[in-house]
Amino acid sequence: MSEQRTVQRPSVAGIRWWSLVSGVTLAGVLIVVLSVLAGARPYAAVGNPDPGPVVMLGTPLLRLLADLAAIVCVGALAFAVFCTRPQSSGLVSAQAYGELRIATRAALVWGMSALLLVPFTAADTAGLALSRVIAPGHLLAQLDALEEPKAWLVTAVVAAVVAAGCRTVLSWQAVFVLGGVATLALLPPLVTAHGSADSGHDLALAAIVIHVPAAALWIGTALAVLRQARRGGGMAGLLMTRYARLARWCWAVLVASGLVLGVVVVPLRTLLTSEYGMLLLVKVGMVALLGVAGEVLRRRTLRGFEATAPGWPGPGWPGSVRFGCAEILPLLGVLGMSVELTHLSVPHALRRAFTTAQTLLGYDLSGPPTPLRLITAWRIDVLFGPAAVLLAVSYLLGVRRVRSGGQRWPGGRTAAWLAGCLTLLLATSSGLGRYAAAMFSLHMASHMLISMLVPALLVLGAPLTLLAAVAPQTGPGALPGLRDWLGTLRAAPLARALTHPVVTLALFAGSPFALYFTGLFDAAVRFHWAHLAINAYFLLIGYFFFWSVIGVDTTPEPLPNVARLGILLAAMPADIVFATALINTHWVIGNGIAAANMYQALKLPWVPHLLADQRLAGMLALAIGEFTLFVVMVALLLRWSQTDSMFDEPTLGSYSTMVTELRAPDRTS
Repeated sequence: MSEQRTVQRPSVAGIRWWSLVSGVTLAGVLIVVLSVLAGARPYAAVGNPDPGPVVMLGTPLLRLLADLAAIVCVGALAFAVFCTRPQSSGLVSAQAYGELRIATRAALVWGMSALLLVPFTAADTAGLALSRVIAPGHLLAQLDALEEPKAWLVTAVVAAVVAAGCRTVLSWQAVFVLGGVATLALLPPLVTAHGSADSGHDLALAAIVIHVPAAALWIGTALAVLRQARRGGGMAGLLMTRYARLARWCWAVLVASGLVLGVVVVPLRTLLTSEYGMLLLVKVGMVALLGVAGEVLRRRTLRGFEATAPGWPGPGWPGSVRFGCAEILPLLGVLGMSVELTHLSVPHALRRAFTTAQTLLGYDLSGPPTPLRLITAWRIDVLFGPAAVLLAVSYLLGVRRVRSGGQRWPGGRTAAWLAGCLTLLLATSSGLGRYAAAMFSLHMASHMLISMLVPALLVLGAPLTLLAAVAPQTGPGALPGLRDWLGTLRAAPLARALTHPVVTLALFAGSPFALYFTGLFDAAVRFHWAHLAINAYFLLIGYFFFWSVIGVDTTPEPLPNVARLGILLAAMPADIVFATALINTHWVIGNGIAAANMYQALKLPWVPHLLADQRLAGMLALAIGEFTLFVVMVALLLRWSQTDSMFDEPTLGSYSTMVTELRAPDRTS
């Protein structure tokens, strides 16, 4: 028996490494062949000279190296977080520790290749030889003038931080945070890529910031599972089961976001007449085939693991090798095509922005924002629009599961959650969201809805209590699930800090002043990615604030009702002061030098006076803010009326109470 093991394991490891090396080689060969075939045409299409073979081949190959390292890093961290069980002390397991070491090395390679891409992308974007770009004084000038080299510099710095963190942290919560930071490090080069000022760039940018992280998570986790599958037995089967679910979701996200990118970036009539369109068609075909073939192969592999005895590779292990060869090889080939797509020029003749509004916003405005247009002139926000719908549907499915078990779920919570999702959808994707990017007044209306009314309604829906009620319990020896992650994150120091009354009040009341009265908004207003980041930040901060004030879900450090009232009363003057400052400020916010006088450049005929529009923004901020705080005050008083005293927690609302109510003796989840 022992002799059989010593014969099998090296051969299996050899096959595993062969599949990885073959995939990387395939991606590299695709890039070289396609770059040589394209020649200098991508540079001529944008009016640049040929920078030479070093830049033409070196830039996409370096990007492939950076992307591969990023994928390995993100996948290793995701595996350590979601596919291993931490120790009872909160430290990561030995299996996760091994993945952290791999993530450390991958992050170092990622950071170094990103740093090398700073001069290479500068040369590639400007159409200059590398020797000219790296000449003394020239690189700094290119770095100041071009966005993409700056983005790679940011990625290099963040990757270095991730590498240092992976080397030093050992707690599960810290690894979770590092995984989020590593995912964010993927984004800077994406939001500054070519086409960021073309017509439809708002849709394309939101789609790409979903598309690439999903691809990195899929490929990176596949590599991690293949590394760990040699452990064999029941654990390998559990890993493959969890990976199969992840792959389905990632595939769905890739298809949806890829369709948006395809429709926006490449007009239908250029699909078969441009190099970009042809390569995109091949990529879409491969991803579609992977979705079908991968599902069949994963099911066969899981059936093999079901017949495996614990502790031995058994019949499931050869299946995992077939899974590696059949799924990872095409995925890496798709990665190579994706890298080459960033090098080729999009069909600019048909996508070029012809108006100022198309250049700055990505779309035209048909006229003044009448009530009818604010209701009917929809332009779906590819990030927040689907998120709002998905949150609403997921919540309804959770409520249905609770009620199907014979338990009660308050209808008021459902109504509050759905109202929050609907408000988020309207604030980002209706005519209000469409005009918000062009008019400061409507931007402020959308901002106040997202930062105040939406989170206030969402926390009243008690989503964490619902999740804890419907999430299945994990048995001994099983991989951790949603219930375990919720409990661990709720007890994390970061969650305690963000729900501390002093911290949450300072962030909630101070962030608007820091954004709009320091020049930060001027620097961000021209970029759609910055608007997405602003919305995400204020939605998150608002959620933590209202969670601590009126949240039905118990916070990490529950507060008595009198303290909640004090926090709310302290926040009210800040809202009034902020609105008053907007009304009385004598300079136009978002129209300075850093903003390239954006509002003035748009020249909207229905906004003849920018300061008047800003005063309207202040009045809208005051109205929405005070309305939201009134709703919150009513909710807090109702909460107070449900308790025995001002210091008691409500009889409904804590995790322990709700889970106990929903966990009947005959209930299995």
